[in-house]
Amino acid sequence: MRWLKLARPEAYARTATFLEPMDYVAMRLCGRRVTNRCSSFLMLLTDNRRSDPTYHPTLVKWSGLDAEKLPELVPVDEPLGPVLPEIAERLGLPRDTPVFPPINDTQAGGVGAAAFTGDHAGISIGTTGVCVTHVDFKKTDILNSLVSMPSPIRGRYFVMAEAGIGGGALDYFLERLVFASDRFGDHSGTEPLAALEHAIATVEPGSDGVLFLPWLTGSVTPAEDGQVRGGFLNLSLQTTREHLGRAVLEGVAFNLRWVQGRVARFAKRDISRIRFYGGGALSSAWAQIFADVLQLPVEQLADPEYAASRGLALLGFHRLGELSLEEIEASIPVAAVFEPRGHLAARYDEMFAQFVRAFKKNRAVFRALNAGSWS
Repeated sequence: MRWLKLARPEAYARTATFLEPMDYVAMRLCGRRVTNRCSSFLMLLTDNRRSDPTYHPTLVKWSGLDAEKLPELVPVDEPLGPVLPEIAERLGLPRDTPVFPPINDTQAGGVGAAAFTGDHAGISIGTTGVCVTHVDFKKTDILNSLVSMPSPIRGRYFVMAEAGIGGGALDYFLERLVFASDRFGDHSGTEPLAALEHAIATVEPGSDGVLFLPWLTGSVTPAEDGQVRGGFLNLSLQTTREHLGRAVLEGVAFNLRWVQGRVARFAKRDISRIRFYGGGALSSAWAQIFADVLQLPVEQLADPEYAASRGLALLGFHRLGELSLEEIEASIPVAAVFEPRGHLAARYDEMFAQFVRAFKKNRAVFRALNAGSWS
């Protein structure tokens, strides 16, 4: 929005209302240019300490935006109205189909993991890794890059802990290093995840001491630094690609263990178990690694890549009065539960300590290498 005002003033002048993409879709469905406490969170202009937030005048002033170009704030749990007749006809919907205010993907995933209640947390591994749980207070921890964001459930907030690259690290390893098609040859494969699980099946937990640092695009929670990067540590002549594959999965899990510990401190309670979702949760091997690294039971959701969509659908039924919050939680299918193996706790505790130490000790090296002097 600020970029448009400064770089494209003619477009800014023609703009009637700024909408987040999800609010734009809602507008196309029902005709109302509005936002809510969940979708407006991304604008960083509202006072989220309130159950029904308002735009904070100081934040709006600092933004340099004109307040009249901001959409009306409406309650997140009240329907916006029926779908427009022409849209209903185009999509084959009844004309009285209600349109509810939208929420973002982290919030939808949190509903899909039932992270709005209880003492568990959800971990999503997509391109990035995210840990979510709930609290009943608004809080920001700048030092650890943690924030409680508005929840679509009244009276609650979602703790959002963005860990940076998650599944993207595995994609990088498989697509660029194992199944690459480049001047070394065409090594592309059709089932990379299945091949990975087969390859690492005989590798002992701990990957023979090999550590993978997953910060390929910089770190976020709990130590934000845009100049740190990824890498493998402690390679030897005995290290195989199988070791590297398992080390990638363990490295991402170590990073989420670091994040999960700060989330528990932020939420002021212990985390009892993890609900695992996102595309990375298709891997049962990764689910077991998370259980062992976190030393917590891990519930692998069924069809985990659709957890956010399922959460949004269940929330819609709740809005219609068809499901209670307790019934939403009971409706979330768990494919398998992976218990932590106690005999691995000491091994992973030591490796995790060295993982955090590797971040701290190499930070200055990464900053020197990424200061721009090489370009």
